[in-house]
Amino acid sequence: MKKLRVSSAFTIHSYPKDDLSEYVRVGLDFYKEAGFDAADFGTGLLDLSSDAWKPQVEQILDLSNKADFRFELCHLPFMGGSAKSEEYVAEFNIKMHRAIDAAAALGVDYAVMHPNAVTLPLKKYARNEQFDSVMSHLSPFVEHANKVGLNVVVENMRIMPKFTVSHRYCQTADELCEVADALGIGICWDFGHANISGVRQSEALAYIGKRLKVLHVNDNTAFEDDHLPPFTGNVDWKDAMHGLALAEFDGLFNYEVAVGRSPAGMRKAYAAYLLAAANELMTYIE
Repeated sequence: MKKLRVSSAFTIHSYPKDDLSEYVRVGLDFYKEAGFDAADFGTGLLDLSSDAWKPQVEQILDLSNKADFRFELCHLPFMGGSAKSEEYVAEFNIKMHRAIDAAAALGVDYAVMHPNAVTLPLKKYARNEQFDSVMSHLSPFVEHANKVGLNVVVENMRIMPKFTVSHRYCQTADELCEVADALGIGICWDFGHANISGVRQSEALAYIGKRLKVLHVNDNTAFEDDHLPPFTGNVDWKDAMHGLALAEFDGLFNYEVAVGRSPAGMRKAYAAYLLAAANELMTYIE
């Protein structure tokens, strides 16, 4: 059995987000007491409209040090692939650069980026065009991340089921690796995205190999990106975990799951389920 440290996106505890300091303080205590080894911070919690993020990050670091519990991963903002106005893109780019600075200041090990790929009918899909678009979008962010000493990774995408026969660039391992290798960065693998896209996960992860740095562990029923906990959808977890063995993955077993409207009193039980599920899944890593 391969034993991995377990972390989760910072979404499980129930304290309201309108008081960021208390939200983080309560959350850190919750995650530590629940038995997680680390957490995954979403930069969407920060005020990236100005330099207001700077004192927020200082406060978060202070709380993290006091709790003796780290944010080891983070998710950077994502734009989505649909057409955006020039004004929207310009504003997004500013926020993305600030988020990269914030992630570097937080001292995370890896920050996750989305490629700006869209789901297209297969007859309209042109791989080279999509590659050029993604590279144009991500290259300035990777350059900035390199300057501030932040490790960034690119995440596999899912198709949006609106066309009978369709494709989305970076839904397959070879496309994802094409981008990662061109940018000189690692990869984040989202099991739910792969399930929706009909990807054989063990084969994809074997292809990715040592490029794999971050996991987004979640389940679904292969239609919507529901972010369900493991064993509540139809992901083939034995095949998926065999893929981790083939990739020789030794990083964090990191959840990206939703809690829906679960009452506050049930959140500890939910966290306990996730940790138990992680232990079960790790017995499949062979």
